Amino acid sequence: MGPARFVASAMGAAVAVGLAVISLALIGVDRLRGAAPAANPGEGPALYLLMLGTVGGLLAAGVVAWWLLAPILSLYRRGGLSIVSAFATVLAMLLCIPAHQLAGWAGLAVLAAAALVLALVLGRWSRRLAMVP
Repeated sequence: MGPARFVASAMGAAVAVGLAVISLALIGVDRLRGAAPAANPGEGPALYLLMLGTVGGLLAAGVVAWWLLAPILSLYRRGGLSIVSAFATVLAMLLCIPAHQLAGWAGLAVLAAAALVLALVLGRWSRRLAMVP
């Protein structure tokens, strides 16, 4: 049960970091769009921030998972779990939809803060579990 808890907490922390990055990017997109939608939503800085923020969140999740899973010596397993963490962030970022619809950019800020707190708690827990023989 020890290794499973270690891996689950490390991957959970990574997904939470990715969710926080994406939530912060969406706050920027919301602020850039303003109250009136653009005539052509397929162009402009909001679109680029949305794309870069999403990719940045996925990369952040993968990098954090790689870092937290350092005690796993197999690069194949460590890399696979890091990629799974990045793709799991896609599912977690669906939480941004109800957060934005319920409270706008403030809801996204609360979601980002909660995700960062969760990432810190799970990250510390996974580091502690990694040291247990």
